[in-house]
Amino acid sequence: MKIFIALATLTILIGLATAFSIYKKNKNKSRSLMERFKRTNLVKQRLVNGYSNSLMNDPQKNIKTNLFDSYSQLKEKADIHRARLNKYGCSKINGEMLFLDAKGLVYKEIAPGEKLYV
Repeated sequence: MKIFIALATLTILIGLATAFSIYKKNKNKSRSLMERFKRTNLVKQRLVNGYSNSLMNDPQKNIKTNLFDSYSQLKEKADIHRARLNKYGCSKINGEMLFLDAKGLVYKEIAPGEKLYV
């Protein structure tokens, strides 16, 4: 009888140890999954910031907008466009070069010397 109780106790302890080790493994997997998700989001954010900075530094680069851009993307592109107009006096958006005159009005040149105010 004592051997039976000892074997039953040993079996229960082995079962608890196995369950605990499985729990620890799954807990570490979920942490590593969250860390990988955060790292990929960080990489994406760095790429977006790098692209935005390259657009800010060169008014000749075209800012492309389309129907599928989200509201936040359109707002960011419009802000970059306005900032380039104020800083450089010109900015290219959707393939059109726009200029800012001394009065603060925006225009594009349709022919040499001819301005079309937008």
